[in-house]
Amino acid sequence: MTRAKLDFVSSSSLTSAQKAELLKVDNKDLTFTHMYWELASVGSTSRDILVYGKANYEFTYPEDEKWEKGMVPTVFSLLPVLRITDRRPSSKFEGKGLVLAEASVIDTFLAGRFGLLGDNEWESLAIQTFYSNIHYLRERCFSSVLDVPSELRKKGRDNYMNVQITKFCEDHEYHLKDNGSNGHYVGNKLSLADIHLSNIIHFFSTVTWGKMALDRFQQYESLWKVKENVDKVPAIAEWRQSSIFKGHEEASIAWYANNAIPEDEPEA
Repeated sequence: MTRAKLDFVSSSSLTSAQKAELLKVDNKDLTFTHMYWELASVGSTSRDILVYGKANYEFTYPEDEKWEKGMVPTVFSLLPVLRITDRRPSSKFEGKGLVLAEASVIDTFLAGRFGLLGDNEWESLAIQTFYSNIHYLRERCFSSVLDVPSELRKKGRDNYMNVQITKFCEDHEYHLKDNGSNGHYVGNKLSLADIHLSNIIHFFSTVTWGKMALDRFQQYESLWKVKENVDKVPAIAEWRQSSIFKGHEEASIAWYANNAIPEDEPEA
């Protein structure tokens, strides 16, 4: 099946120079349209950033039937996709915009737009380094636990929890202590890495393995403090109590219940 494609490098709508110019437009004059499944998962961090930044945003979801028929345009046949358009009346960009794909690119782009990549180039690189390692932890979950035969999922889950998550927590606890155990990865300000870690902890302790994962993360005080700091950010706290967010969470729990070993799965 050939899926409908979105223009990415094409100049049929805007030239490369015009796209670069559009990216210089102030946030308040842009609309960010974010498409992802009605789930938490990979789209969560970019949603959090748009909420935190008080952006002009819209969260959209593909229709299942259209998706199955390849009628939902994407860049790589995957989601999320972010559309950026100029909302100013009579702007030369009116009705036109650009598209970004890949969760890590979208997250990092939005973090830069909304002040979550530190105060200088070095801090930006450090934050992106922590973010990348956090992001990879989620990807290893898919390869270790989900994308395996069902009879191997429990073994994969146990190895993932006992080896990979433990090593991740030890590594990140070390660096967070090195930053003074102040609840932030870099300096003393909220960053992309902080929000992404909060999402990963929430994902594992709410959506997939509940108390088992929660207990593991809570053993690491500096790491847990990052989650608590993010949870206290007013805009993010309000968003995570919203009916929309809870709908994403409930749908995720239902999906992963059928695709991941629950924490109380009996021994074979």
